[in-house]
Amino acid sequence: SLAHANLGSVNYHFGNKDALLQEVLMRRIKRIVDERNRMLQIAVEAAGDSPPTVRSLMDAFISPGVHIASIHPHFAKLLARVQFEGMFQRVGEIFKQTFHESLSQFVKQLSRALPKLEPEEIQLRLMFSVGSFTFVAMNSKTICVGMKLPSVEQDPGVLTSRIVAFCTAGMEAPPARKPRARRKGSHQ
Repeated sequence: SLAHANLGSVNYHFGNKDALLQEVLMRRIKRIVDERNRMLQIAVEAAGDSPPTVRSLMDAFISPGVHIASIHPHFAKLLARVQFEGMFQRVGEIFKQTFHESLSQFVKQLSRALPKLEPEEIQLRLMFSVGSFTFVAMNSKTICVGMKLPSVEQDPGVLTSRIVAFCTAGMEAPPARKPRARRKGSHQ
């Protein structure tokens, strides 16, 4: 009702509200994935027989999402709501289908560049990276005002380079130590 959309039309064209949400998300997500894959290919080709640099891989992974957020600021908020407000289960299959192959290629190339890290650790660190840039994309106006930086919408390059540097450092960090077993009765 807030969108002044006729629910009958939504059901006729898309089947239901979830299908409409999937269509809206897919339109932007496909552009992100396509650009990620293009940038990944460039990084791999530029490296030749050597592994691509972690920074070039993280730039390929992060920049397309920040770019879309800069030209469609409400999309980052919608995507975050889908993820954090329980709607992800309803449209989650679309993410799996769209992101799985691309994510697999990033994990493969990052595994070449970071042979001391297990693929599961790389995938987890990629998810931390997604969290970082999603938070910044959603809140860039608030964050940037206090630091006198341009928001994502004003100049995506300023924040993108900083997010890429931050996430690259996280990727290149040594493997996490396994947690020590707690002693019985310990509350630490």
